[in-house]
Amino acid sequence: MVNNFVVELLEKVEGLTDVEKETLAENLPVRTFEKGYHLLRQGAPYRECFHIFKGCVRQYFLDDEGNEKTVAFFTEGDTAALLDTAYLKKPSPYFWECTEETTVLVGDLASESDILEQYPALQKLIRDMLEENLGKSQASLSTYISSSPEQRYLNLVRTRADLLERVPQYQIASFLGITAESLSRIRKRLSSSFSLPE
Repeated sequence: MVNNFVVELLEKVEGLTDVEKETLAENLPVRTFEKGYHLLRQGAPYRECFHIFKGCVRQYFLDDEGNEKTVAFFTEGDTAALLDTAYLKKPSPYFWECTEETTVLVGDLASESDILEQYPALQKLIRDMLEENLGKSQASLSTYISSSPEQRYLNLVRTRADLLERVPQYQIASFLGITAESLSRIRKRLSSSFSLPE
């Protein structure tokens, strides 16, 4: 069955014939996972990457004390992938958890080279996805390092306000590197100055 999400994605690819697009749209695996499902677990082999068509995936890890540390959120148009190829030979350092019902394109890393050999035009699409991911990760890290917790929160409101509606506050706090109590104090302090999303 032709998947419309895949059809839309393949419209961005130059060099594919209509027949190739239709074949890929019928055969590339698209799956929907329920809220709370783990696409990847810390310590498990890293075998698949995921392009998010709809939904939200949280990337986190457990520290030595068993505390969750949220590193990233992937939403529509993002690709959840570990960019260091060394992870292909090591256990994953992260969990990827669906924070809501999520529909993804599943990329099987073992068969990726075969697909790219058969459809070389896909190489640019994949490279563009990974470069966009890397750029977002670098920008996020740079902002995190150079900002106070309050500045991090304001940046989140400015750039990804949708997360405030979609993700529990304790996960937002973890992503910002603060406690839920500190986040609550920041929100109260700022809400008295100007209007912020509830």
